[in-house]
Amino acid sequence: MVRFACLLFILASPLVWGVTVDEQLKEAKDYLTVKPSESYRILESIDLTANLTEEQLIEWYILYMRASLPLGKLDNLIDSVANAFEYHKSDYFSENITTITSALGIWLRRNNYLIDAELSFKCSYRNASNDRLRVILNNSIALLARENQDLDRAKSLFEYSARLAEAGKNINMMGMINFNQGVIAFQEKKFALAEQHFRKALDHYQSINKQSGKILAATYLLFSFVVQKELTNYQRLYSPTFQQTEAFPNVTSKALLAWVHAGYLHHIGSQINDEMRNSLLTQFKNITDHHEQKLIEKHLAKPLGISLKLPEVKVHVERFNARWFALVRQCNFNQIVHP
Repeated sequence: MVRFACLLFILASPLVWGVTVDEQLKEAKDYLTVKPSESYRILESIDLTANLTEEQLIEWYILYMRASLPLGKLDNLIDSVANAFEYHKSDYFSENITTITSALGIWLRRNNYLIDAELSFKCSYRNASNDRLRVILNNSIALLARENQDLDRAKSLFEYSARLAEAGKNINMMGMINFNQGVIAFQEKKFALAEQHFRKALDHYQSINKQSGKILAATYLLFSFVVQKELTNYQRLYSPTFQQTEAFPNVTSKALLAWVHAGYLHHIGSQINDEMRNSLLTQFKNITDHHEQKLIEKHLAKPLGISLKLPEVKVHVERFNARWFALVRQCNFNQIVHP
């Protein structure tokens, strides 16, 4: 019986079936949009200590950073960027420099290294080889402008990016840009306009079955329904959004939806008991974006009578000091990285 079980295991082995690393990497790439958690699982199953080529290693790091972002695994993202820079003189690294430095810029922005994020995005833009990459970077630069409280510039960049995305029929970016425009409208208390943008974003993400995008756009659309007291619309959208969010491994998405639903329950007259209050406070710890924290505090926590202590936003005065970041500052990747 033991021998038979071992035989079954061996026969089921991907190695026996001839699944190569290249095939695993391709499968992981194919899942990035529709199910990044599956991309992540596939990548985790690849043994990096095996005899992988330099190109395969770089590709693994790129895919790992791309899968980590929608799952909220930002530590994995920056670790992958750092590891990829070990191969900065490789031709394959050079071919993908825009993707790598763009991911780096996102991490820097989210960790409030705003000056260095701008340097990273500018270097990415300088190396962008087509309009598809340029529209992605325009979106990132617009988000950076928003972070710097320059909403007029952010809106202008989003509008320009939207035109580029529509011209290139880039559905993913059309979804992303509409979502970001919706968030700015929400910040400015233009809730009907925000709702329009969130609806468009959701439609775009649904058309390409982008799971993370569908959940985010739907949750913010629900948020706009709560603020506008559109309770019938809320009831129609909540159940499918809840099911998708529960199945998606991102604690931030679950936390935001829990707060939004508490706002809905308040509107229909349900009392928030101590257990739910404590649960919401615990969930709030999983929300790290300070813009999102402010929206929750203003539009959900205050009406619920819940006092939140918002973390102080600290923009780094000191610069990001990884030794390899000197290459990004100079946007020259053929130099020697000094210890």
